[in-house]
Amino acid sequence: MRRLILVVIAIVLFCFPAATMANNEVDEDKWKELNHISDKVLQLVKQEKYEDAKKLLTYFSEQFLSIRYNNSDLTMSDLHIVTNSFEQVEGAVTGVSVPPEERILRATEFRLVVDALVTDGKPLWKNTEKSLFYSFQQMKETAEAGDNQALQHRINEFLRQYQVIRPAIMIDLEPQNFQRIQSHIAFLEKYRQDLLEDEQKLAQLEVIEKELHLLYDGIQEDGADPSLLWVMLTIGGMIFTSLSYVGFKKYKAEKQKVKVKE
Repeated sequence: MRRLILVVIAIVLFCFPAATMANNEVDEDKWKELNHISDKVLQLVKQEKYEDAKKLLTYFSEQFLSIRYNNSDLTMSDLHIVTNSFEQVEGAVTGVSVPPEERILRATEFRLVVDALVTDGKPLWKNTEKSLFYSFQQMKETAEAGDNQALQHRINEFLRQYQVIRPAIMIDLEPQNFQRIQSHIAFLEKYRQDLLEDEQKLAQLEVIEKELHLLYDGIQEDGADPSLLWVMLTIGGMIFTSLSYVGFKKYKAEKQKVKVKE
């Protein structure tokens, strides 16, 4: 019985390590500095001060690598996203023939990604709502006008804006919610040439618009993961059963002692 109790405790420790381990805080000051640096990089790129931006990116890299990620809540996916975004903006800043607009887009994407890692409240990417919806409405109006060539141009503009915020929302959203948004974007990319020829596919634009509203208004997360509830109930039942059995055995032993004394 003692062994069973130890097994149950081990399962609890394995499933709920946060409740049994000391919380290791991330160096918040360093994260704030990184967030500030990403903002400064964006401002320098807008001012076309590329050499200064390059120096700041080098400093960012040094500070980023010095953070103790084993003590943070960052996932491997988060690290991959910010690393990829860093490489994109670095390439845009140092590239010789990169247009200024592309440099700004890459710097903006990088800014939003770092902010998404740092900010617990309203992330900066949500400030893009007006511009993204304006682009989407332009696309819808062009589709209603029936001009396919102009529609393809509008779709390009919308997708370009979406790609800027895509890495940041990957960090902020739960995987299943991000995949839901991404599936609609993938539909638009795949069937863009057929929208005006198929009313059902064209109607998908309304669905995409609703999903975008959910994205900015806040997708409602489930109160609890059913699989997690199952684990909690299972472990709780095991503990209750174990303690009940121990209590019953103890009660029976005490009762037996009383009989012997009598």
